[in-house]
Amino acid sequence: MESNASFRSIIPIQVRFSDVDMLGHVSNTVYQNYYDAGKVHYFDEVLPEIDFVTIGLVGASIKIDYLKPIYMRTKILVETHVTHVGNKSLTMGHQLVEEETGEVLSTCSVVLVCYNIKDKISMPIPESWKLKIAAYDKDATIK
Repeated sequence: MESNASFRSIIPIQVRFSDVDMLGHVSNTVYQNYYDAGKVHYFDEVLPEIDFVTIGLVGASIKIDYLKPIYMRTKILVETHVTHVGNKSLTMGHQLVEEETGEVLSTCSVVLVCYNIKDKISMPIPESWKLKIAAYDKDATIK
């Protein structure tokens, strides 16, 4: 993921005392929580109709790259966008950025599958979702 990619969905994250391990930096096990906060923020902005009761998205794959350590007082932002929408899945890109310098500290790519929660099966991504994602993330590939 490139630091010059266009990210419109951006939220600040407060590093908590419990996030820091005995080496003095944020534990790698915590990064996923930060990225999950970015996902929720994105969906609240772009697809607020997702109720996660009847229809939702489930994780199929995740890849995190740890580029630089994050320390207790580091002010970070989670930046999120959708890069690809297929028939039943979409790919989200995230990055953790130091707020003051703009330096990218970590990147993440996630594949999410549209899921009918009641019937417990994957399903096609609704066309209305594709239209809203395309309008919000103009660089996303929509199929």
